[in-house]
Amino acid sequence: MARLTLQGQRSGLRDLAYRSIRDAIVKMEIAPGERITEESLSDQLGVSRPVLRESLQRLQVEQLIDRLDNGRLRVRPATTEDVVHLYSVRSALEQLAVREAGVHMSAKHLADLSAAIEQMHDAETYDPRTVTEGGAQFHHKLAEIAGNPVNDLLMQQIRGPIDRFRHLSVTLSARPHHSVEEHEAILAALTENNIDAAATAMHQHIMSGRDAVLEAIKSLAAEGHPGVTDGLAVV
Repeated sequence: MARLTLQGQRSGLRDLAYRSIRDAIVKMEIAPGERITEESLSDQLGVSRPVLRESLQRLQVEQLIDRLDNGRLRVRPATTEDVVHLYSVRSALEQLAVREAGVHMSAKHLADLSAAIEQMHDAETYDPRTVTEGGAQFHHKLAEIAGNPVNDLLMQQIRGPIDRFRHLSVTLSARPHHSVEEHEAILAALTENNIDAAATAMHQHIMSGRDAVLEAIKSLAAEGHPGVTDGLAVV
């Protein structure tokens, strides 16, 4: 396991510990399936066990850490089954968001969404992960326009594993370019006030992301990475 240090501004040790461990899991610096201990993490981060325990509980809720029957902790394995289930739910929630946002769409909203895509274009020749960040801003803006707190809550509940799988998908060289085009298709439909087409484009975007993650998992599983399982046929 990579040695961890506290990352970010000092907004409170509990939050710093949580974010530092979460970031390491999402970026797979702590590998899927890897066993972790409170003692080791406490020593590395320089925080007390009670502070660390609260952070680990939050990560369990986010489905990034599993507590085994023997009480030990491990990073949740990355499996194709989880990917298929999570992205099916994400597609439904994102389609609802784009439909509800379409009802409230204004010229200012369209300009904000367009600006997010422009940031993706600016980043496209640099770090692919910044393209992902621009895409996340696009989705955040859609959710803000939609204004559905229940949908927001449900999205937050699956955000942890989705963030980790999204990190996996950008390891594929073609994915950032395709992602920009997919966001452009959603925006084009919204600009034409074609909400059905926007929802369809959103579904295609989410499924394209899912397929990129499945390809990455298949590649990692073939290389023998522990904690990565390719065992579900997708139709």
